Amino acid sequence: MIRAKHRQFYLVIYPKTDAHLGHYVCGGGLDLGLNEEGMDLARKIARRFKRNPLKIKKIIGSPELRAVQMADIFHDEIRVKLVLWRSFADQFMGDWEGRPIQENMDFDHPPRGETEEAFSARVGAATHELLLSDEACFVVTHLRVARRILKFFGLGSEVIEQAVVYAVDLPAGAGQAHLRKI
Repeated sequence: MIRAKHRQFYLVIYPKTDAHLGHYVCGGGLDLGLNEEGMDLARKIARRFKRNPLKIKKIIGSPELRAVQMADIFHDEIRVKLVLWRSFADQFMGDWEGRPIQENMDFDHPPRGETEEAFSARVGAATHELLLSDEACFVVTHLRVARRILKFFGLGSEVIEQAVVYAVDLPAGAGQAHLRKI
């Protein structure tokens, strides 16, 4: 991928919810919020950016409640424009939404859900749109979405965690993208 100039954006995945703790499927069709522990952790992470040392101009959040809560907490600390992009919503898991996670689930093709191909295409188009922005952005989204974003830049093998802020550096030209914890 050739870029006219250096690009950089920041990526954070909201802290765990009760769905994570209970080991049940929570995709784009189950609009759970953060639990109290998740809210406290989100506040702690956001306070690190109170003075906005990264010069973030915009926060882009997924429209699901758990991501909106995290984005809103960041907004309270750094006071920049906040927008929600449906394109960065979590993968819709159809009949599996709210059910316990089982070993034999094929997350690439959930019954009556969004296929992996459609999900990847949607996130890829949004990631391309993100690259067109000249503003330094914070993207607050889901683990599955973050993995697709990184895959778009050839960073699909990187290990990423929830409740950690990452910088994604995209050098000008055809240089290799880099991921680092902040």
